[in-house]
Parts: sequence; structure tokens; C-alpha cells
Amino acid sequence: MFKICPNCGAHNTATAKFCTRCGTSLAGVVATAETAVQSAQPTSENEASTANTAAVSEQSSVPSSLTSSSAQNQPVTPQQAQSQVTPPDNSQQPQNQVPPQPAGTQTQSQQTAQGPAPTAQPYQQADQTQQQAQTPPEEPNPTVEATKKYAGSYWRYLVDSIKHPATVTRPYHQYFGLTSLAITIVSLALTIALMTGSAVSSLPGAIASNVLMTFLKLVFLVAVLMIAVVAVYYLVVNGMLGDRRRSFLTFTTEYAFHCNWMVFFSVFTLLMQMLGMINIGSIFLIWLLLSLGSGLFVISGTYMLFTAQSTNRFDKIYAYLIVGILLVIVFLIIMTFGLSSILGGIGQGINDFGRSFNF
Repeated sequence: MFKICPNCGAHNTATAKFCTRCGTSLAGVVATAETAVQSAQPTSENEASTANTAAVSEQSSVPSSLTSSSAQNQPVTPQQAQSQVTPPDNSQQPQNQVPPQPAGTQTQSQQTAQGPAPTAQPYQQADQTQQQAQTPPEEPNPTVEATKKYAGSYWRYLVDSIKHPATVTRPYHQYFGLTSLAITIVSLALTIALMTGSAVSSLPGAIASNVLMTFLKLVFLVAVLMIAVVAVYYLVVNGMLGDRRRSFLTFTTEYAFHCNWMVFFSVFTLLMQMLGMINIGSIFLIWLLLSLGSGLFVISGTYMLFTAQSTNRFDKIYAYLIVGILLVIVFLIIMTFGLSSILGGIGQGINDFGRSFNF
């Protein structure tokens, strides 16, 4: 015979007054035989686990003195059990006593002693580093890259024209011909400006300026004349011979390909002038180089004419004669309008020079 605690289900002796596990009073509990308990045991697992959890929590709240007295089967009065179980009055505690804090919490004084909590600065730095890593690299300037590419291709164009000036083996950029003509004209203009500038440096400012303007006008006329020569050859090849394979810019590129030596000649003379190497002997060399460049320019047009693919069976000799006539007409027109301005500038310079000496 034994008593089953109605609170935690523990088995106690038939004479026990309180449960030996949780201290619950067993005054009204009737002793039960073992066979009756076994027949009443088919309860659900959830109820048994709930009862065990409650028993454990209740046992943890019972004072150790009560548990030890129950374990020795000593009778305890209900007043003693109530006095032992009843928690002490909080009003009698000192006012300055700090109540117990839950696990994992800190008082304000402890937080002050430990110092301020660590900030999220490392995380902000990590976010900034990640954003910098995700930022795409700065793209190069497309204008600069295109200029570099154009300069590299033009240099290859010059090298190919020096190696084999009579054979165009590949297509080139359509503006390479105008680039060669521009370099030649600018180099000659700078050379003439430096030569005349050093020659008229001792003259009055107005006279020196007038002389420089006259030579620059002459360079401009030469530039117009070069473009006009290329245009005349293009019109004859395209119109009279019927060779329409190339546009005017492409035709100019191939034209300059055959006479690109003049680019090096003009740049060489400019370097000589800038380095102060101009003297009696070097002037002869400069005129020789300029003459070779001019001859290559004229020969290139003739070569382009006789290597054209004629589609209308027009004789190339007659085409060459027509080119000569057209070039004479263009030259007369340009020199007529250009020489009037140049001669006027020369006359004005002579008059200014005479006035400076009171002639």
C-alpha cells in the first residue's frame, strides 16, 4: 500500500503526511494498492511530461529543510509547512539592497563601470570597403583612347608608305591623307615663320608683322593649291576614266600614300630651324628636300592617273593632258586672287620700311 501525490505523482508510504518529493499535503489521499495503480496508468505521454515538469519546478521552490524532514518521515504540521513555504516579506528588506537581476542583464552602475558599448564602426568600415569593391573601375576617356588608336594607325600608314610607296596593300582610314597634307603644310608654315621672324627681328614691329603675314598668306595659298591638285586628279580619274571605286577622302589617302616622304622632309626642316641649324649649307639642303617633296607630290598624281581602272575606254594620255590644262587654270586663278593680296602686303612692307628711314 502507498499514497500517490496528486501534485507530482510520486509514490509515498501509506503513513506519509506530506509528499517526499514536492511537499504537498497527503492528508486527504487514500492509500492505493499497486494493482489499482497499474490499471490506472494508461495516460497520455503529454500529461505525464507536463506533470513531471510541474513537479520539478515545484520541488525547486520548496525549502531544503522541508524536503529533508519529509525524507526522514517526520510529521510536519500544516502551520510549519506554511511558514516554511511562505516567502519572506520584501518590506522588511533594506531599501538600499539591489533586487536580484535576471541572468544576462546588467545594472546601470555595472554598465557605467564597464564603459560604453562598442559601436558599429567596424561594420561601417566593412560596408564602405564592400561598396568600394562593388564600385566599377573608372572607364578611360573614349576621346583619348580614340586619339591614341588613330595615332598608332597613322604611324603604321606612314611606315608602310615609306617601305613600299607604290603599293597600297590594305585599306586605311579615310582621313589619313588629309592628316599628311596638314602636317606638311603646318611644318612648312612654322619653318617659314621662324626663318622670317629671325630675319626681321631687327626691323620695326609693324614691318616685321607685315612680313610674317605675307609669308603666312603664301603658305595658305600653297595649301589651297595642294588640295586643288588632288581634286583635279580625282575629277579626271572618277569622271573621265570612270574609276569610281574610291571616294574623294579615300582617293586623297592613297594619293598621299605615294608621296608621304614630303611629311618627313617638312618635319626635318622644321627641326633644323628650331635647333638653329640653318646656315648657308643647310639652306641648300632644305631647298633640295622641298624640291623632292614637291616632285613626289606631282608624280603621285600621275601615278594615280595611269594606274586607274578605266571603264569607258578613255585614253589615259588624253586624260593626262586634260589634267595639265586644268592644273594651269587652277594655278592661274589661285595666284591671281592670292598674289594680289601678297603683292599688296609686300608693297605695304616696302613703304613702311622706307618711312622708317625717312625716304
